[in-house]
Amino acid sequence: MRLLVLALFVTACGADHGSGTTHPDAAAVVTPDADQRFCDAPANSAHVSIVANNTTTGFTSVHAGGVISGGDVAPVTAPPMSLVLVFVDETRLPETAAYECTAPNQGCPYEGVVGRVDCVGCDGNDLGPHPITLQSLQQNVTVQGTLTITGFTAPFSPGPGHIAGSISTPDATVVGTFDNDFCMLLLSETI
Repeated sequence: MRLLVLALFVTACGADHGSGTTHPDAAAVVTPDADQRFCDAPANSAHVSIVANNTTTGFTSVHAGGVISGGDVAPVTAPPMSLVLVFVDETRLPETAAYECTAPNQGCPYEGVVGRVDCVGCDGNDLGPHPITLQSLQQNVTVQGTLTITGFTAPFSPGPGHIAGSISTPDATVVGTFDNDFCMLLLSETI
């Protein structure tokens, strides 16, 4: 089974790079080479800010991933998935940095915010509000908030998938919008 997942990963990874696909209000993702060991995002794929220590810092790129539950058990609808959103100012994350930036204190070389949603689609709805935990990658800040998904195309069906929406916290510690394709490096499946 490990070989099957690896083959799916390698096959799907190519769709994340060099496609030049545009989405409303987002610049085209154009990769200068065919290196599949990067997560790419347009420079304006996010408009998210965090307030920490009385300073507001904004981030302009989002890299989305997560774990898809159940593989292709229900091909008509997207299976539930956990979701991870990495907000940084880097448009091109190398493979190692992409993994390091999915959680605080993992050596992420960039300042940013990572958001985690336990389950998108568990109630049958991908769109709409979901609880999210947001953490600063460089500072000791963790807040609970709301992720509102306004656009969702499931990863792997047929290509990299897409997610768009907004995030907010009750005290406005983290707020903003985002819109980008999923990064195949940050996606995995359980069967």
